[in-house]
Amino acid sequence: MSKLHIKIAKACLKEGKKEACGVIRGSEVIPLTNMSEEPESSFVIDARDYLKYLPEVIYHSHPVGDNGFSEQDIVVASNLRLTSYVYVVEKDRLECYSSDEGLSVFENVLGR
Repeated sequence: MSKLHIKIAKACLKEGKKEACGVIRGSEVIPLTNMSEEPESSFVIDARDYLKYLPEVIYHSHPVGDNGFSEQDIVVASNLRLTSYVYVVEKDRLECYSSDEGLSVFENVLGR
């Protein structure tokens, strides 16, 4: 497993039952505050944070359940030409989506 994948998973676990979110710059994982009105089931990155980082790579978590990317997650990543990661906490699975490369799945990220 790559060090970046492990950093993403660990950052997501720190948010507990809320969906974590953030940006990635190189090998740096930068957690951001989830501005969603329902942070247990969705995430919103503040526009000011988005403009501050102008990210090419974002991440978020799904702390409950075993579902990976939602249709909305993929539409947002595609429309903004982002690479997007989602960490599925209950399955210890990291999924990566980019419109150029499609979907990649990494199992047992933290070996839990």
